[in-house]
Amino acid sequence: MTIENTIKCCDNLTPTENQLAQYILQNKEQIKELSIQKLSEKTFVSKSAIHRFCKKIGMDGFNELKVRLVQDIIQESKDDNQIDVNFPFEPNDSQGVIAQKLLKLYEASITDTHNSIDVEELNKSVVLLHNADIIDIYTHAHNINVAENFRDKMLAIGRMVNCPKSFYDQRCMATASTKNHVAIILSYSGKATFLPLIVETLHKKGIAIILVGRVGNSVVSNYIKHHLYISNRENLRNRISQFSSHIAMQYMLDVIFSCIFKRDYKRNIDYIQEVIGIVDDRNINEQK
Repeated sequence: MTIENTIKCCDNLTPTENQLAQYILQNKEQIKELSIQKLSEKTFVSKSAIHRFCKKIGMDGFNELKVRLVQDIIQESKDDNQIDVNFPFEPNDSQGVIAQKLLKLYEASITDTHNSIDVEELNKSVVLLHNADIIDIYTHAHNINVAENFRDKMLAIGRMVNCPKSFYDQRCMATASTKNHVAIILSYSGKATFLPLIVETLHKKGIAIILVGRVGNSVVSNYIKHHLYISNRENLRNRISQFSSHIAMQYMLDVIFSCIFKRDYKRNIDYIQEVIGIVDDRNINEQK
């Protein structure tokens, strides 16, 4: 649902909130570049009132509102022939056409995700992960593949990442976590039944949590301070497969890894060169 439709469905807005809503809808392009302080100054509405407005229309806060506005702007600019991420190809499509349509789907999903990145929030998450001794990833189903790919990249630069697969192992890891751990939750829908207990356990132990998923994710939000959003155009059930959410999740984890790598670029390059002869036992004589 677009921000405009969300606001229309909210029938308990105050006159001040209605004025704020109209300003936001009429100035979408400008709002996406504003801080909450600047919006407050332009609308003569307090920051706390803006935050209450965001909560009232179902957003976690002003940052999520900006992400949704960017997505609305992108969607409005697309033509009617935009690829359907849920059913990207048809029964009579040739193999070549299918390949082309999946290319468009991947491009659209990555572009959506890129445009949903809050650089400030990304930086906070990267700093947390960079400073952690151990990173634990909680997820399930096909996102396990994305998690393990991230783990392999991090191991290649000497960083420890855990990706327990069973719900039992995840519960054990959450209860054994200490303050030198940081948790990443990968969940497109945020509706996996095992997540609330994990999130509550981590919160009680004071473990920082970073949630990667679509806007409007329903995991216990008051326990999670850091959100990284990905493209949210994929239907949770009415689809051929998780083409869009998978590539979007992969892209976001690759961005996170690259930002972590960049913080110690030379050290990481030196480490890779130091251990390559041990971890890669192939007999390869590359010509430069």
